[in-house]
Amino acid sequence: MNEASLRDYRLLEARHAPRRAPLVATAAGVAIIAGTHLLVPRMPRPALAILERGFRLDDMGAVLLANDHLAVSFIAFFVGVSGVLGAVVGPREERQLGLLLSKPVPAAAFLAARVWPVFAAAVLAGVVLSLACGLAVAPHAGGGASVTVAGAVGAGLALTAIALVQLALLTPIFVRVADAFHALLIAFVVWFVPLLPTAVFLYRPDLFEGRETLASLTVMTSLIWNDRTLAWLGPLALLAALALAVPSVRLAGALLERTDRT
Repeated sequence: MNEASLRDYRLLEARHAPRRAPLVATAAGVAIIAGTHLLVPRMPRPALAILERGFRLDDMGAVLLANDHLAVSFIAFFVGVSGVLGAVVGPREERQLGLLLSKPVPAAAFLAARVWPVFAAAVLAGVVLSLACGLAVAPHAGGGASVTVAGAVGAGLALTAIALVQLALLTPIFVRVADAFHALLIAFVVWFVPLLPTAVFLYRPDLFEGRETLASLTVMTSLIWNDRTLAWLGPLALLAALALAVPSVRLAGALLERTDRT
């Protein structure tokens, strides 16, 4: 195929990319953030004190933002996972992949045309939720508070970047997987395992004593501890994640060229 035909094919795949599910998931994420800011302040003070002390959070804005971060991470990641599953794993499981690849389109181009719109939807969901975090935390920011609007948005973009890197790493794996349940299980493990240090920090903070760098790199609430830094680091992290996704998609395309297409 010539470049003009490939461009038309990419546009065709982009037009047929899933839209409703990402929009619904993003709206649900915004609703979760709004609900968090409505309900969490009404929790008993002892429960809030446990969160503040356990995660080294200084005020209500930090507690709220810590909950918001989980929504950003979950929604951005699983919006992408559902799309990548539909791009390759689903057709393979339904014995349709060979038919799809019988088109005069290279397998690598086919995969890229299907995956990049999915990545774009995941990033867009993450950006919208990051902005929602900034708006929601605004009443608790400023005046010596531990959180800022820019830091909240930047932290959300950093979480979106992490989700994008995870999706990029999963794509070459999914090319080889023929069962959607197994793929979803792998995806859940990839999303959940990085959260384990945060749980360990809550129950065994002594393991992190004298290891501030380790805590900052592995504990999710460190995004709040480093609020001012994330204001500029978050957008840069997202740009870096987009750059890292390029070779991963190319690798997945190369694997698809050589793998069994049934």
